[in-house]
Amino acid sequence: MGIEHGLFCVGCCWGVMLALFALGVMSVTWMVVIGALIFAEKVLPAGEWFARVVAVVLVAAGIWIAVSPSTFPGLHLPSGGQPSMHMGS
Repeated sequence: MGIEHGLFCVGCCWGVMLALFALGVMSVTWMVVIGALIFAEKVLPAGEWFARVVAVVLVAAGIWIAVSPSTFPGLHLPSGGQPSMHMGS
């Protein structure tokens, strides 16, 4: 039964697990932020509404970064000229 439930969990949540792993490798701070958002979506009574708001904000941030990365707050250009997120970690 445990294997069955474990496989179901990996099957339905592999994208979240992959994103959190990648974020953890790059920035523990961002991993904690995204993990807290996911937690809030799961436990808040208005979790579905919260998830939609977060999705809209993330899509808007992605478009903003794609269009004009130099104007996005917290996005710094290292010496190589490529944008990178820096949150003091």
